[in-house]
Amino acid sequence: MTAAVSGPEFVDVLLFIAVAGLFLLFARDWTVRLAGVVLMLPRLLVAPLTLGEVLLFGCTVVAAISRVVYGWSFGPSEPEREAPEAPDVPEPDDVSEPAVCVACRGSIPAGANKCPQCGWSYAAG
Repeated sequence: MTAAVSGPEFVDVLLFIAVAGLFLLFARDWTVRLAGVVLMLPRLLVAPLTLGEVLLFGCTVVAAISRVVYGWSFGPSEPEREAPEAPDVPEPDDVSEPAVCVACRGSIPAGANKCPQCGWSYAAG
């Protein structure tokens, strides 16, 4: 048979859980923040807070509220939806000068699209 947990040990356990709840106040998702508040409530309701606990809870809650307000004021806003850009049209090949064939290292004469030695072209790859 287990004994009921009470006294200072119980308050210490609740304090440990409440401190975990304090860390959750800094999460991005509001549901996680709400879970943090729920974890803090039992410790706040069971016994009066000590001065150290008041400072711990108070400073953390003020910091979490400041973070939320700062996020609303200076956080990233929704980007405006712009019309999709047209895809880039490839430039026509510059055939005014001779080029080196990629496949056989032969010379492609000026004005030609294919290598006269191997038949390779940029269009065919």
